[in-house]
Amino acid sequence: MFWRMTGLSAASPVDTILDKENFTLEELLDEDEIIQECKALNSRLINFLRDKAQVEQLLRYVVEEVPDDAERKRSFKFPFIASEIFTCEIDVILRTLVEDEELMDLLFSFVKPDHPHSTLLSGYFSKVVICLVLRKTAPLMSYVQGHPEIVVQLVDLIGITSIMEVLIRLIGADETIYSNYGDTLQWLENTNVLEMIADKFNSSVSTKKTLMCRNIFRA
Repeated sequence: MFWRMTGLSAASPVDTILDKENFTLEELLDEDEIIQECKALNSRLINFLRDKAQVEQLLRYVVEEVPDDAERKRSFKFPFIASEIFTCEIDVILRTLVEDEELMDLLFSFVKPDHPHSTLLSGYFSKVVICLVLRKTAPLMSYVQGHPEIVVQLVDLIGITSIMEVLIRLIGADETIYSNYGDTLQWLENTNVLEMIADKFNSSVSTKKTLMCRNIFRA
């Protein structure tokens, strides 16, 4: 970074890609320095990534399972890098996401009953949603309140540790998150989410799931 500031070195590999007449998102995701450049707020990179089409593709890497014979980069590297880009907490990228209903629908399609829920992608999904809880609280909770089925779907997936973490955040285990959002606190009080979680204590659920439910109540 020092040498680039003094103008004594070549452009970063990310800038080299951006200089090309035609380049793809995948080329950027495959570049090892992309997260460093995001954190450094590389304006050219961010202006590219903030576009709806790019945010949509990043989300697809996070929430969509791929065939077993898919390339390793598509299965592992790109989903990881995509989730890391969101958790760099770049405001314009997060705003593109939370201000677009279609993109939010895509993100939360992950918790639908007919959707695969691998441990790997569940972790990446969790990272993105928790980032939104912390940095885009109002628009995120507005979306969730408008789609109450999301809470039900999260409870149904409580056996997945990372999904349980999302649920804990959403129901306000850390009340400081919602301290400035009275409407959200009231909505949470009016939901029956704790009752739904309590139902998971019945004998039909696994021991693992029961222990997770208890952790939520302790929180």
